[in-house]
Amino acid sequence: MTDDLARDFELVRETAREAGELALSYWGRGIHQETKADGTAVTEADRAVDALFAARLREARPDYGWLSEESAEHESRLSARRVFVLDPIDGTQSFIQAKDDWTVALSLVEDGEVVLSAVVNPVRGEFYEACRGGGAFLNGRRIAVSGRDTLSGATFIVSPSHLKSSRWTRPWPALKSVRICSMTYRLCLVASGVGDASFALPPKWEWDVAPGSLLVAEAGGLATDASGSAFRFNNRSAKVPGYLAAGPSLYPLLAERMGDAL
Repeated sequence: MTDDLARDFELVRETAREAGELALSYWGRGIHQETKADGTAVTEADRAVDALFAARLREARPDYGWLSEESAEHESRLSARRVFVLDPIDGTQSFIQAKDDWTVALSLVEDGEVVLSAVVNPVRGEFYEACRGGGAFLNGRRIAVSGRDTLSGATFIVSPSHLKSSRWTRPWPALKSVRICSMTYRLCLVASGVGDASFALPPKWEWDVAPGSLLVAEAGGLATDASGSAFRFNNRSAKVPGYLAAGPSLYPLLAERMGDAL
């Protein structure tokens, strides 16, 4: 790791921890919320965490690009080599309902690829981190994806309704599906081996996928878009064409199934 990237990693980790503590201070309280133009909810906690990220990161790295769910679009990011891609609170609906499957997610993208990630689940006391080429860690301990090599009996971190879609031309074998609100946390659970795989077919915002995709890759898994292509982040649309994440033995079996629905 270069010295400047090491400094960035320290900044990313420290800021994510601070942001997680701030988010937790709002959790379980009656908080003000609004409905955004796209119909999703935003709370005063989302905005407070976004403001903290902006104050810490943009002040420290003013020449880096910025892409956040709760910030106005800054097209200057498209010409920046390094870009912070983040979601102040991923899983806002669970946050509002005082559930524990939400996260604070932060990543650094360099030339279109994620190089640093830090994800916090403050309620569960979990801190995930990864640097490209350096492995993935949960609370300081290295994590790894599962070694499962069969679909039957697998644990998928997806909504059960996803597996019942009429898109599938073949029935799925018996498996367990677990619904998690935060898309980032779904990827964290695959990275740590708690779940065997996760996927989403529709296009997804980059801030929902970028932080967790590096964790899966550094934990020995594969994380691609839904068609099996490598991710490219900091796109003008700020979206990627779905995602597919699994361990190396299960991934090809799942990728073959994706062809039925795409």
